[in-house]
Amino acid sequence: MGLEQFKAFAKGYEKKENQNKAVWIYTRVSSKDQEANKSLRNQEESAMRLAAERNFLVTNKFGGTYESASGDFTRKEFTKLFNEVKAAKNKPYAILLNTISRFSRTGGSGISLAHQLVDQLGVNLIEIVSGKSTETEDGKLEIYRGLIAAKQENIDRLKITIPGMIKFLEEGNWLGVVPRGYDHFGPRVKGAKYSIEQRIIINKEGSLLKLAWQWKLQGERDCFIAPKLEEMGLSKVTKQFLSQMWRNPFYCGVLVNQMLNGRVVQGKWEKMVSEQDFLMVQEIVKGNNQGYKQDKASPERPLNSFIKCSNCDGKFAGYEVKKKRVHYYKCQKCKGISINANTTAHAKAVGAHDLFVNYLEMFSLKQPLADLFKAQLKLTYETLNGESKSESIHLQKQVNEVKEKLKNLNMRYATDMDFDKELYRDMKKGFEVKITELVAELEKSESTISNLDNYIEISETVARNISKHWVLGGLETKKRIQELVFKDGLSLDVQNRTYLTKNVNFAFELSAELSMVSEDKKEKRQLKNQLPSSVVAGVGLEPTTFGL
Repeated sequence: MGLEQFKAFAKGYEKKENQNKAVWIYTRVSSKDQEANKSLRNQEESAMRLAAERNFLVTNKFGGTYESASGDFTRKEFTKLFNEVKAAKNKPYAILLNTISRFSRTGGSGISLAHQLVDQLGVNLIEIVSGKSTETEDGKLEIYRGLIAAKQENIDRLKITIPGMIKFLEEGNWLGVVPRGYDHFGPRVKGAKYSIEQRIIINKEGSLLKLAWQWKLQGERDCFIAPKLEEMGLSKVTKQFLSQMWRNPFYCGVLVNQMLNGRVVQGKWEKMVSEQDFLMVQEIVKGNNQGYKQDKASPERPLNSFIKCSNCDGKFAGYEVKKKRVHYYKCQKCKGISINANTTAHAKAVGAHDLFVNYLEMFSLKQPLADLFKAQLKLTYETLNGESKSESIHLQKQVNEVKEKLKNLNMRYATDMDFDKELYRDMKKGFEVKITELVAELEKSESTISNLDNYIEISETVARNISKHWVLGGLETKKRIQELVFKDGLSLDVQNRTYLTKNVNFAFELSAELSMVSEDKKEKRQLKNQLPSSVVAGVGLEPTTFGL
């Protein structure tokens, strides 16, 4: 037997030329600007030339888009590349990159990934511009040094850019994508949204989200706010989105950013909600991790946590004596203070539910007083809507003024041959955006006024049947009626079996007051013409409020 077969084991023996000619290409840029200037195409063309020179066969391509290299697996195309290399039965001989910085800028993490590709998966990295590759040990070290250099380059860039970014934030500007409901105009924004200075304004979606904040302040639940918005044309409104929105101070014009190290800055964009109202919403959602109430109440005990003890002002909690199948409410602080929920043969006295229905009946509007009720309600609404009418007049005046300025600008541009074209475009765009904003505000203001008669009719219908709605409604309907009529809840004097309250929705308080005037004509009662700040008007009186 000859020794030729053992040459492969001898030191210095030259192995046969690599037979695997398959290579993959990975291209990447870090910004839209680089994507626009044909950098990606140049990278791919360079890779194809190298493949031709070395007789490689390009079998796959990845990247072809802009992705930041600040994180490795935050890049979709890079993640796809890595996963497909690991899954491939026939792995490529190498991955071609224009520069090694296109592979990673994370330093040690990038080296770890390169080591995994080369030493564990048998796939080389080849840098096109320099010809460096992991095909040799020296080349491997050069590639690793290149990854460290890319990381150092990132650090050096940040030393220069971060102070400027912090200064930008301190001046009340926003970095990154703006939250839903806003349009972002700025120097780095392409197309129609380009602007010399940053401007962030509420768009059409934002006008609807602005209503959502008001509904939330009025006690609406997210599970009712979401479908209301969708009915008005706002798609993909989830409870999770609303939960995030309630907790985002951006919407009240406050800027928080980790680069500011805990400092808070007043933003220069348009507020969707006042700071005070934003903080009030925080109180509403406090203690609720998902941004909406986890209602564990039983359908048999709708007054759970709604009624309070007249002795200590503590909330009543509901429970069931399962052996008797009887439901009760008890004060969580006062010993021995409890009441049966329903009036039954086993109960000793009238139950809390029947007491509530009787009490609610006091606020139901009697049919003979319907016209008087609507007239008084209209007077009240018109008093409040006086501001809306004045605002509409003022807004229309502003619209006309801006349109006139735009008209004059167009005339000047048409007649003045020396007028700067870029300046004209910027000014024209600014006027058009302003007109759009003002028209949106005007439409919203006029909508409030035009819906007045409809709101009054709805209010009258609900006021005449409020106790009936409560009796026939499900748990959610009952709770919404309770909160609508008695926003701050009710106090219950268990000993005297009497409900007490200091805060009644104005519309229902008016119903009761008109009834009292009718029953006692001798007593002169002056009807209130001013609506309390806590009233739930308009939307609060719509039938959809009750889920009917």
